[in-house]
Amino acid sequence: MEHTYGGEKDGFQLVVKADGNYLTVYPATKDRPAIELSTLKERLTEAHVFNYDDIQLARIVRKADGFEVKLNPVSDDEGDNAVIPFSIEIARDAMTAAVRFDEKKGNLPPDISDVVAALEAKKVTYGIDREAIGRGVERLTPFMAARGTAPEAGEDARIEKKFDMGTKGRPAERAYDRVDYKDMNIFIRAQIGDVLAVRIPETAGVPGKNVFGEDVPAKPGKPIALPQGKNTKIVNDNELVSVIDGQIVDDGKKISVDPHLVINESVDVGTGNIDFAGSVEIRGDVESGFTVKATGDVEIKGMIGGARVEGRNVIVHGGIRGMNVGRIYATEDVSISFVENANIVAERDIFVNDVVLHAEMRAGHHVRVEGRRGFITGGSVGAGESIRAKMLGNNFYVQTNLNVGVDPNLKHRRDALFKECQEAIKRLTQVRLSLETLKKQPLMSLSERRREQLVELTHAQFPLATEIKKMQEKLAEMDEELEQMKRGVILASDTIYPGVNATINGVKKTVEEELKHARLQMLDGKIVVGVY
Repeated sequence: MEHTYGGEKDGFQLVVKADGNYLTVYPATKDRPAIELSTLKERLTEAHVFNYDDIQLARIVRKADGFEVKLNPVSDDEGDNAVIPFSIEIARDAMTAAVRFDEKKGNLPPDISDVVAALEAKKVTYGIDREAIGRGVERLTPFMAARGTAPEAGEDARIEKKFDMGTKGRPAERAYDRVDYKDMNIFIRAQIGDVLAVRIPETAGVPGKNVFGEDVPAKPGKPIALPQGKNTKIVNDNELVSVIDGQIVDDGKKISVDPHLVINESVDVGTGNIDFAGSVEIRGDVESGFTVKATGDVEIKGMIGGARVEGRNVIVHGGIRGMNVGRIYATEDVSISFVENANIVAERDIFVNDVVLHAEMRAGHHVRVEGRRGFITGGSVGAGESIRAKMLGNNFYVQTNLNVGVDPNLKHRRDALFKECQEAIKRLTQVRLSLETLKKQPLMSLSERRREQLVELTHAQFPLATEIKKMQEKLAEMDEELEQMKRGVILASDTIYPGVNATINGVKKTVEEELKHARLQMLDGKIVVGVY
């Protein structure tokens, strides 16, 4: 008569038949863990099943494939009742020691003490896991018997800056995507003795131990140099301190302090032109015909007439009425209230608070005209990535040229270099033609002046050829960079009027009807109109 014990929900099923005992071990599921060998042995004892092969039972548990297997009785052969041999495998880095069994020999699992003794014989003394050994000898599966403690790497040194550049030189973002041009905090100042940055040194890390009990050294953190720029010094090994009163300049590589020049009046005949190695603050206007040049930032509280202003960031609280001769150049950004009949170039961005009238403007990345009236009318405006305004053109259909998708400053430099290269090629051609003419004549028949000319021309051709080669290589680099620029968008939150000529990535489009809340961008090689 058959008797059944357990079931799938128990993880095993034992069927006692007249011809023997039949066991099924089911695989684990998310709702049912795998049955342990020790637990199964207890259940077999409860079912009064004692005569079975331990090693076979362990294999059935390990396999857990859901197939019924007939249990073999215990063998009377003493050779079969020998302890299963095992080996100790120590990792190359000596951080782990594993145990593997040779199930082809013996049928009795080793004792925990046997494994520990084998480990000690291999000089494994650290990180021995007796619980893992117990589970391993029960299941007869390969397992980690000992683990070392990995070292903890040290932390890299870091620089902690004691100032916040924030959105220096840029208008602050306000609610509803509006911008505030009134207080741009252009000058981040320091006084003599101010700590600009602190170096937090690297740490050594925490050593570990391998399974032999030997120390494993930790990898120390990487050091870092203090970003010392001009007009600063290092004190106490880890502090960067200003040595002058001035403006903090952080270019990402060095922290410097620029001298700071304050002019409490307008730049006119009373001051003359300004050329300063540092930052300049002008609390009046810059009158027509005068020049302001600075290696640092320039802030002008008043207006600019037909004057020239150059600096890193140029901030004008008033505007510029350039009379077609006024010019502003910035190696970073220009922020200004309005622009009228002027030329503005920024290697990065141009921000205009009110209007742009009949101006020539080029920005390496973005042009934004979004405060107050926020329109661009007449002239030509170019940007590497985007032009954004409330209105573009006007209802009188004034021609307004907009160009995006190619860095206009890069294009301008490329065109200038190309012209210079062509002129150099022309000079080299003339030199070589003159040499060819002179060489056709017998040397003795040449006058002394002609002989000198022959030597001069011979020597001149080589540096000129080298110069041309360098220019051609630079042109190739510029052309490749320009070719890779495939982005560009023109945005108007209100209206784009007829008379606007848009060029995006070299593709041109003339606006022929009013476009409201429009986005112009490239799609499949064409300029398409979308919603902004």
